[in-house]
Amino acid sequence: MDEAPHLQPMGDSAFMVRFGESISPEIHARVAGALRTLDSAREPWVVDLVPGYASLMVLYDALRASPEEVRRWLEETLPRAWPEPPSRRAIEVPVWYHPAVGPDLEPLAREKELTVEELVTLHTAPEYLVYMLGFRPGFPFLGGLDPRLFSARLPSPRVAVPAGSVGIGGQQTGIYPVRSPGGWRLIGRTPLRLFSPEADPPFAVGLGDRLRFVPISEERYRALGGEVPA
Repeated sequence: MDEAPHLQPMGDSAFMVRFGESISPEIHARVAGALRTLDSAREPWVVDLVPGYASLMVLYDALRASPEEVRRWLEETLPRAWPEPPSRRAIEVPVWYHPAVGPDLEPLAREKELTVEELVTLHTAPEYLVYMLGFRPGFPFLGGLDPRLFSARLPSPRVAVPAGSVGIGGQQTGIYPVRSPGGWRLIGRTPLRLFSPEADPPFAVGLGDRLRFVPISEERYRALGGEVPA
């Protein structure tokens, strides 16, 4: 039987619900199940529910509910939550793996004592699970990266990383949905648009989706609307 989640006050207007310390599909299923259950029993004073790898942040209006009331609601509602399996949606993300759009591709391959082709094979082999979206709108944090590709972030983040850049940071891989600063090791770029504020929903991927990277040629990348640096 799963242990009861740990409730931790976070300031005067939030609780962190912790389900464990590791990144795993089993804990993710508990986070997703709690998110669905709390959302369906949402009180008027709940401001937001923010899932993480192994936790769920509950933000509330401190002028409308006391910490004791929020804790009581969580203690009464969470036992009704059942693990939520990943969605059935599988998304293919086309990626052009090339130094022109992945400046860390060749240095990272040398660091790992791999050829570029071997690195790409390792990166495209898994089916990744979308654990959460964050950092930037629609930025997917993915689980399932081959340990042989675990890599430290850059000592100095780049000021501007182009939208669509695919990178590795620590034990994670992900995709920058918009142009932004970032310190992940960039190995390629996708022409897929992950964040479209005018769309409904605005995000191309969601919590619990399964994602697979598919290598494509420069010609295909351009045909799909990808931009190539001058």
